Amino acid sequence: MAEYKNIFAEDVEVPDAVMQKVNAAFAAVKTEDVKHMEEKNKVETMKKRKGRFFRNRAAAAACVCLFAAAGITVVAAAHHVWSRGMQGTLQATDKQQQALTEKEVAVVLSESENQADLAVSSGNVTVTPETVIADERFAYLSFSVKGFALEVGEEPSFESTQVYLGEDPAAQEGWVNMNASFYNGIVPDENGQPVYEDKTAPEFLADGSLVFHYADAEGTLEYVIQVSVPDQQESLLGKTLHVNLENLGIAHDAEYAGRVEGNWDFSIELPAVSAAAEVAVEKQVEGTAFVMDSAEISPVSIRINYSVNGDVEVTNDDNGIPEFGGVVLADGTRLPFLKNGGSSGYTDENRNSAYELSAFDRVIDPKQVTAILVRTELGADLVEVPVGG
Repeated sequence: MAEYKNIFAEDVEVPDAVMQKVNAAFAAVKTEDVKHMEEKNKVETMKKRKGRFFRNRAAAAACVCLFAAAGITVVAAAHHVWSRGMQGTLQATDKQQQALTEKEVAVVLSESENQADLAVSSGNVTVTPETVIADERFAYLSFSVKGFALEVGEEPSFESTQVYLGEDPAAQEGWVNMNASFYNGIVPDENGQPVYEDKTAPEFLADGSLVFHYADAEGTLEYVIQVSVPDQQESLLGKTLHVNLENLGIAHDAEYAGRVEGNWDFSIELPAVSAAAEVAVEKQVEGTAFVMDSAEISPVSIRINYSVNGDVEVTNDDNGIPEFGGVVLADGTRLPFLKNGGSSGYTDENRNSAYELSAFDRVIDPKQVTAILVRTELGADLVEVPVGG
């Protein structure tokens, strides 16, 4: 069986309070400490901002169907504004928001005339889908949450989050890799250090924990879900994604304390437009047996294709595939901490070819990428691999 590594979760519950400790560690340095496992989407370790992961729980509420790419009457708008959580998750500039929305890679659901019909209320809490972005490999969905008040230092948490394709939530063919969390106002800067969304340094409570900014000025929270394909040969474009959020409360010391019982159910048709650009590379990765043949780069993710020219040492902890770190842009800007989750593996049992899928922590222009940065072993410096001729 081909070796595989995946830093998304499958069939695992990770308490948000535990992940807050991960975020604190991330404040010191943003690194990848990823274990490698075999295929079938078994979980290993997590990266920053992971939420609560559940699988195979039946939805109980009526479903509101959303068609992000078609079927919604949209009000003409000269200026597209993504939701706060989506802006922070992908750190998109105003220009990028306009471009991706106009290309239908992103959909701002608040622009639709019938957005109120998309909202689902339960127990005085209203959840509304806000922004949807997708490419072949990854999808991002943001939901506003109104009617839930927080005290200072409290962390909001849904008791369970279920995301699946198809009609049967228990069907394995509908499983996806997923992470989700409430947007807390903390984003990584270009050096991987945590800052607030206005780029100011984070503050700390008396106990040393970070001060998170979950609510906006009106008290609205935002829940952001990141999804990736379970199989590297599949695509998310144009697929219908089912989202079930169940019960809402507070996470504290690895425990969940419920406050609002309810189900918030949505079916969302993802955008069908590809924004990926394929670039030829055809260069040996220094110090390895891997040749980077090509890369498919979208504004929010990358797929790297390798051929293997030599022996590779594979262990339970390391499949030997170079790990994506970031990119170099045409103006000389280096983004060495661009990676925000993904997976890698071999495409055949003889390990003659391999791939890596990785999401980004910010929007980029694929046409501006002049080099790809990879790490050949844990703790090593990034190796720069030029793209194109």
